[in-house]
Amino acid sequence: MVLSKLFSSSRSRDKENEKKYIINGYPLTISPVVPDILKHQVEFKKWNRDPQDLVGFTLAHAGSDLVNRESLEMFRKKLLEWLKNDQYFCRNFRTKFPKNLIAISVAFINFELGESCQEYKLMNNVENSGNGHFTYRKLSECIQCTYYNDMGVEFLAGITFYPAPHGKPKILKSNYALLYMANCSHIKYPLGDRHKSWGMTQGKLYGRFCSTARKHVVLTCSQDDGVPRHYEFDHVTKKYKRSLCKECCEEFFTYKWEEPEKDTPANPVVIVEESIPAAVTVTDSESSAVSLANSTESLAESFERIDVSSDVESNIDGAELID
Repeated sequence: MVLSKLFSSSRSRDKENEKKYIINGYPLTISPVVPDILKHQVEFKKWNRDPQDLVGFTLAHAGSDLVNRESLEMFRKKLLEWLKNDQYFCRNFRTKFPKNLIAISVAFINFELGESCQEYKLMNNVENSGNGHFTYRKLSECIQCTYYNDMGVEFLAGITFYPAPHGKPKILKSNYALLYMANCSHIKYPLGDRHKSWGMTQGKLYGRFCSTARKHVVLTCSQDDGVPRHYEFDHVTKKYKRSLCKECCEEFFTYKWEEPEKDTPANPVVIVEESIPAAVTVTDSESSAVSLANSTESLAESFERIDVSSDVESNIDGAELID
């Protein structure tokens, strides 16, 4: 009985600590965080959607049962939502994932998988400036994003999902929402005119890095007044809501797109009235963390917001992962 209470208390503390990091933000790093569960890896299998190595499975020994089944199933359903426009490719993921699956990797548009669950690269047919580099940020203990940094913008290259190990917090609703937001807020590489993006033309939504919120955010434009609002998930109430942001409103109404010159300078910039903040650069070669000074402090102090709704989850997750 005493041991049971101790384990229950430990799991509760783990859950509360993780939620604090989810809300306040994990630091940006120049190398991926490697979870303990990867020590069980024996195989990395890639699923190709010609010409892109799109999905990767990291597997432990056959017969292993190391992760929570609900956590695995949640990501499988999200993956099917992302790929719903290609039902032929979805056939690979219609049955439950194997118990020995310990990591799932998904590449985003114009990127593909490398040779491990945390490695992503530009596709061969995609032009690049030659100045880009990769950085990494966890969204939770289960989710790690890989970003390609170029022209002062963080482009989402891929998401690696680690199903919750047995005995660890699953936080299913929060992880589902984080995946949802990461997909809807990602900026397609190479940078293009926001007004012509799929999200804006089909759903009046777009993503950007908000320096006030210190994270990538989804913005939806109201049909009533055309003003963009943050679309967020409250990890305490477990409800979605919209809120005004001064920074994002000013950027929206001053945004201007100009086609970049063919002869790109060594250090290209985003041609907008207020440029999207660049990822912080590491100056200490011995440190892998690129953490903002207040990366784990509450965002509430600096995030000026006016809540306007809502209790109902939006259906804006139609911002597809694949064209």
